[in-house]
Amino acid sequence: MMSVWNKIPFPAIAEHLPVTDRNVLAGLASASDVHAWTIAKVDEYRRLAFVLLSIYNVATPIHRLPTEILEQIFERRWDNRARLYLSHVCRRWRDILLPSARFWAGALESEEFDVSQAIPPYLKALLSRAKHNPRGISLRFWSFPLCVESLTLYFDRLVLLQVAANEDDLPDGLWPALRSGMSRLRDLCIQVLVTRRGLDECSDPNNYSRWAWFYDPYECTGWSKPSLLSADHLPSLTRLTCPPCILGHFSDILFRHVKLQWWELVVPDHIKQPYHEWIETLRALVDHDALETLEVMPWDFAAQIPSRTFAPATFPLLRYLRIENNFAQEIVQLMTLLLFPVTTRIHLVNSSSSYDPNISELLPQEDDAKLRAIVGAVDCVHIEQAQLVDTNTPDSYRNFYFIRCYAADLERLRMDKCTFSPDGLVDVFRDHARVTRLVLSLEESGVPLDFRAFPQLEDLDVSGPYVDYTLDLLRPIQSSRTERPMNTICPSLARLVVRLRNPVSPKEASTEFEDVVSGDRCSGLREVLARRATPYRNRLSYLEINLPPPKESGLGRSISQTTISGLRELVDGPVIVKSGE
Repeated sequence: MMSVWNKIPFPAIAEHLPVTDRNVLAGLASASDVHAWTIAKVDEYRRLAFVLLSIYNVATPIHRLPTEILEQIFERRWDNRARLYLSHVCRRWRDILLPSARFWAGALESEEFDVSQAIPPYLKALLSRAKHNPRGISLRFWSFPLCVESLTLYFDRLVLLQVAANEDDLPDGLWPALRSGMSRLRDLCIQVLVTRRGLDECSDPNNYSRWAWFYDPYECTGWSKPSLLSADHLPSLTRLTCPPCILGHFSDILFRHVKLQWWELVVPDHIKQPYHEWIETLRALVDHDALETLEVMPWDFAAQIPSRTFAPATFPLLRYLRIENNFAQEIVQLMTLLLFPVTTRIHLVNSSSSYDPNISELLPQEDDAKLRAIVGAVDCVHIEQAQLVDTNTPDSYRNFYFIRCYAADLERLRMDKCTFSPDGLVDVFRDHARVTRLVLSLEESGVPLDFRAFPQLEDLDVSGPYVDYTLDLLRPIQSSRTERPMNTICPSLARLVVRLRNPVSPKEASTEFEDVVSGDRCSGLREVLARRATPYRNRLSYLEINLPPPKESGLGRSISQTTISGLRELVDGPVIVKSGE
């Protein structure tokens, strides 16, 4: 009987089979035998291929890394659930990942869970795998469950808890969980949310009953239920983020970091916080003399608070103070009621979308000693100009400034989204600080600057598309042709750095800017330096001019050698010109 081998056209593939397999196949008499033998051989070769691939993988560089290093790499790769595929790459990776408590703890920390209805199986699995993490576990909930029995096993492992809860979750869900005890909890963040129905009711100006929950929590029946939380319940808690009305529900806990914040949709713009809640919050702050950082985020007050009604709260260990508000007056009010060391870093933020206050409005001008304590150590000031789209006027911008003040290279004071006037600068800095270095980053000419605010200035760094107006302010003020100027501007100025930039808008890339980089406008700088150099001996010891990189329009050419030679005659030291940096 002729074998199947001779009936099937195998010549094209037969040469790929081992000799022994060809001999076996040639001895098979029926197609069914060929089928059975082929399937068995396929399984055998598949297992062999997997073995060979495993050997290949073991020999790759990443598999030669120690298990501990691979585990650390995997920990840094988690950003969402898609990273679960890492456990399906190979057997070794799976063997490393499944028992890695730190990997699963990172997964927990990176996600926010909605547990309003029930605890999802995915969360239970993560908790089970992460519970032995030596650094503890972190949980973020969109809402906190009323039934937390399945979570209580993990409360003693929690180091961070963030809860975005509605009004019912707080007294009936979150508070009992906190009072049950969380011995390792260090960081607690509570965001108070409302339902869409509640938000609609709150927006109704005639619905005064709805306002009570937002602005009268101490009289709200829901908030009368929770008992105080003490150090017995939360012995490790040092950092708290919550609305100001919640702070009073903690007792004898020595917070080191407190952030008081209303979330955006919670506080309607047309209503301000009542006087008594403001006072109650300040009273709750008094006992926190171990505080190291304090942040008071958007928080409007209904009326001016007389300082005599409240003794200033003293924070001898405070390192950082941030106050954000829509009204400069209320920022100043809070600052006057807080006592802190002169080394405290202060960050003031104007959160108004329609008004940018002058820097003098953000600081306690009426208290000369307080102002001197805030800026007295400042020796360097950075002023950066920026633009913001005006929401009230389409296609228009308004200019505002970020001002940073440093003392010995450490940031001491920062003011965001404000403006300044010549008088404002003088009022804040001239008599209260010894500023020797000033850095200006300006986007337009005509900035209201008065260098008399910095009489001891030694180092000036100016950058922007147009700096001619600013530099012209250094020109000595001549009272008559024969007399010495009454006020020599910055007589100690020794170093000047000018950094020219290309305009942001192509429309502004005009002949005027071309004059700047071609040297004509630097001739104006030469005139200013000449007026300072003779006969009053206010000469520079260092001058540096940085030109912008060339653009298609041809802007960014080098300054003429004639101009550079003229500048060198007026400087007792190097004159450096850098192009295209």
